[in-house]
Amino acid sequence: MEELSRRELMALKEIYLTGQTSDTALTRRLIEAQIVVDTEACGLLLTCMGKSLLVRGSPSLWDLAA
Repeated sequence: MEELSRRELMALKEIYLTGQTSDTALTRRLIEAQIVVDTEACGLLLTCMGKSLLVRGSPSLWDLAA
């Protein structure tokens, strides 16, 4: 995944903040793409790729990417 839609970015942000999301179909796609992992102990977590995509898609976080 090179570019994420607004819906995907919002889902990543929700997962990052809460460890869950209500969009199960999208969650499955993100897990298959290895952007998100599902853990029993912590719920959903962003992988390194997921964090990178979230930062890249969020201009307010660009200074953290360095």
